[in-house]
Amino acid sequence: MAAAALLAYHATAQERSTFNVSLFGNVDTLRGAQINVISGVTNKEMRGVSIAGLLASSKGKSYGVQISGGLNSVDGNMRGLQMAGVANIAHYANGVQIAGLSNACTSPMRGIQISGITNIAMGVKRGIQLSVVANVCSEYMRGIQTAMYNYADTLNGWQWGVINACMSHPRGVQVGLINYSRDTIAHKVGLVNVNPLTRIDVMAGGGTSTKTNVSLRFRNRSTYSIIGFGTHFMGFDDDFSGALFYRLGQYVMLGQRWSLSGDVGYCHVETFKKNSNDGPKRLCSLQVRLNVDYSINKTLGAYASVGYGDTRYYHHFSKYRQRMMGEAGLTFRLARK
Repeated sequence: MAAAALLAYHATAQERSTFNVSLFGNVDTLRGAQINVISGVTNKEMRGVSIAGLLASSKGKSYGVQISGGLNSVDGNMRGLQMAGVANIAHYANGVQIAGLSNACTSPMRGIQISGITNIAMGVKRGIQLSVVANVCSEYMRGIQTAMYNYADTLNGWQWGVINACMSHPRGVQVGLINYSRDTIAHKVGLVNVNPLTRIDVMAGGGTSTKTNVSLRFRNRSTYSIIGFGTHFMGFDDDFSGALFYRLGQYVMLGQRWSLSGDVGYCHVETFKKNSNDGPKRLCSLQVRLNVDYSINKTLGAYASVGYGDTRYYHHFSKYRQRMMGEAGLTFRLARK
């Protein structure tokens, strides 16, 4: 058994250690436990438990548990568990990485990455990436990604987040507000779904709901979604009011230039004033529309809509107004490479 010296640097790079306690630990091979106040280093192989205040490092293989308040690193294969207050790094990981800020694996991994900010892997053979902000898999991803932003080169699995992106998606589902892929094979569930066949239009118009509005329309094979904003929902005679809206619908082509569509939508209205007898502070509106589109040329088009809106108060959901709607405007096709 190696000597334990709480205030001495262990320069024992040629010995095998079964138990080591010090400020700075440095052993050749560990078969047991290493507890270090500042840093613990294993030069060849670690089998057991390595605990350090700031840095736990294995320059070779690591089979077991690494725990540190700052950084854990393994230059070779890591099989087991890494837990760090700041970050974990491994060349190859087959196990679990848990970090306060970030996890990284510089080759394809198997297992689970959990972090407060980001997870990065050069591929996931089978596993899960779970973080608050972002997950990145630069190569093949087989498993699940869950974060605000998820990216994978080739995804064979699921992405759950606000924004999901991948280059190829042969199997699985993307679930999020915005989903993007460069192929059209797998399924997407979200407010905006974009693939190479998606046609994106800028729409500018006005009508009886929002008197002026601008939106983006994302048309896929037979479905579309629209997200946009408008002004003067309460009317030009009233103070300024604005609205954010989202619509989801289905369309059919009636010819080369004409198309017919129908959609349902939700509209959030802000009047920018306090609730009073004169009017509400905010409203919600459920709307249905029937639309006709005409393509003037490859870039420019025109549309006209009729529909019905049911507008209600948020806090007690009682009726504010119900009425027919009309709208018309122009569409501008965005060119895509």
